[in-house]
Amino acid sequence: MGTETEITVTDGVAQIALTAGPSVRLTVAMLAAIDTAIDHLSEDDGVDIIVLRSSSPTFPSGITAPQGGGDDRDNLLSGVCRRIELCAKPVIAVLTGAVVGGGVELALAAHYRLIHQQTRIGFPNARLGLVPSAGATQRLPRLFGAEATLELLIGGALLPVAGGTFTPLADLLFDDTPEAALQSFIRDMRSNGTAPRPTADLRTGFADASAYQAALKRAREGISTSPELAPKKILAAVEAAMLLPIDTGLAFEAAAAEDCADTEQSKALSHLFHAEQRVAAQVRRNDLPEISTIGVLGGSAIAIQIAQAALEAGIRVNWFIKDPAQQRDAVGHLRGTLQQAVQAGRVSKDRAQRSLQNLHHGDGPNLLDGAQVVLRATRGQRGAPVPRGTVIAHCLPGVDARLSLQFAAPASSGRLVEVILGPEATDDDRRLGLALARRMNKLAIVQTTAGAGLHDRLLQTLWRAADALVDLGQSPFTIDAALRDWGMVHPPFDLADRTGLDVVARHPRAEGAQNWSGLLVQLGRQGRATGRGFYHHGTDGLTRDAEVQHKINESRAPQSNMPADQITRLVIGALANAGAKALRDGVVPRAAEIDVLSVFTHLMPNWRGGVMHAVGAQGLLGTTRAMEALDHPDGDLWTPDTVFAELIKYGRSFDSL
Repeated sequence: MGTETEITVTDGVAQIALTAGPSVRLTVAMLAAIDTAIDHLSEDDGVDIIVLRSSSPTFPSGITAPQGGGDDRDNLLSGVCRRIELCAKPVIAVLTGAVVGGGVELALAAHYRLIHQQTRIGFPNARLGLVPSAGATQRLPRLFGAEATLELLIGGALLPVAGGTFTPLADLLFDDTPEAALQSFIRDMRSNGTAPRPTADLRTGFADASAYQAALKRAREGISTSPELAPKKILAAVEAAMLLPIDTGLAFEAAAAEDCADTEQSKALSHLFHAEQRVAAQVRRNDLPEISTIGVLGGSAIAIQIAQAALEAGIRVNWFIKDPAQQRDAVGHLRGTLQQAVQAGRVSKDRAQRSLQNLHHGDGPNLLDGAQVVLRATRGQRGAPVPRGTVIAHCLPGVDARLSLQFAAPASSGRLVEVILGPEATDDDRRLGLALARRMNKLAIVQTTAGAGLHDRLLQTLWRAADALVDLGQSPFTIDAALRDWGMVHPPFDLADRTGLDVVARHPRAEGAQNWSGLLVQLGRQGRATGRGFYHHGTDGLTRDAEVQHKINESRAPQSNMPADQITRLVIGALANAGAKALRDGVVPRAAEIDVLSVFTHLMPNWRGGVMHAVGAQGLLGTTRAMEALDHPDGDLWTPDTVFAELIKYGRSFDSL
């Protein structure tokens, strides 16, 4: 039957072993081989049971759609699943390892499922802006109902089958070998005269109609304000599952999948998903040290968050705080945060207790002994008793000559850390930073620079570009509105207020350009912390402040009206230009790192794919022309890097870098 499948028949049981190679991925060739095998075995009088399994420890799976990196352009998977479901002989799927997307859909189409205790399943489709297209939205609800289905399909996480919501997927959970489990299960099948049991005929998940509708309503409320299309289409298909016969429901799902395919949003999300996978591969290196103990210096807010994240990851934290009052407040705050997490159900009581058992705090001379790395997270802690030879990583604004670790806010739950290697850094420092990121379950963006980190570069460029547009007559509120409508959660002047205007005001501007945060600081405005910045911050949130607009108009030309799409094109272009310069300077090796960082530090919405992808989607030529046409004294900001012209010349985008 080809190299993709190996078929053996013993005592009437035909086993189709899938040979997917190192990628363990479903391909068109494998799907065609399964289809041929099912067709052949259905007509074989010497076969009464068909088994679908893997020849390796993991069942083949993956997203078969081209946007997900697959090659199933014609959705052959859907037809194969329906053929399996309609097979006149019982089909058993044996799942092992981590199974996602198409692999789970094959299992759903089978009549029976044997699943290893350690198996996890997931559907990353929504994260790629896609809808499952081989029946998941129709078969899962028949088994589980709406709530569990939506958790799996919209949540996108890889979840365990055993011991939870998804246990009903398994007709047998086994922890021995697949061969032993099959032998036992088939013996019982034959003694009970078991026949095919199409999932399409099941109604277990529809038993409580009111619960089904309530779950749909909750999910709809949760995604109603999101601009992402795929979750809404998935929800509609799951709602249709209860109302439509299977073939009509499958057609409904196929239409929903087609609506999402090849959209700019699915391209952006798919790009980001694969960029994230490439970045994540860095912390999977097999030459990284094991981190068990860290030191943290000081009791600042960032120190508290770092300590919390480390403790929740099971790391021992030796927390050195000079000031007794700060020590009392910081440790008390951390304990209170853990207690709130327990009360909210985010952390179990046992896990919180284990975390606190790993916390050792004080100001003793030997407190930092045993720490594999010490994180300087508060100013004023120099002179702390750091053992000789222990690496000290800088976690405050600014960079260190050796190693800086900049955690995406909030450090307690943010998924990314910048590992910034200074001029004195060694490869051991690189491995140490990556090892800590892995131990803390975070993505790591490794940078090599003697200057500012990448996030700081992008952040300063955002404010610099926004200030330039104000110089040219735009209102800060118009700029924020345009970027917020584009998808930026915290546009530049809102973000300046949140950061603190005194912080933003420290950065100089080109001759003839203005730092507008500095003007507001002179007027006694500090930002959100004091209730007055560019905006007025009250109990109802932020509102525009007419006095700010008046003061700005006194300092520059009257307001002009630049179209919103021109504002977004220029600001995103300036950010991408800063990213292009970072690539040229060797700060990061690929544009993918910049995209991931811009999303995971909340500068960009995920459905835009990151700043470098977004500028390509807007059009590099149009962006270049808009930047070059801008009459502003900050020429360095608005002069496109030479890579723009090179990409335009060869019809490429930053996605290829």
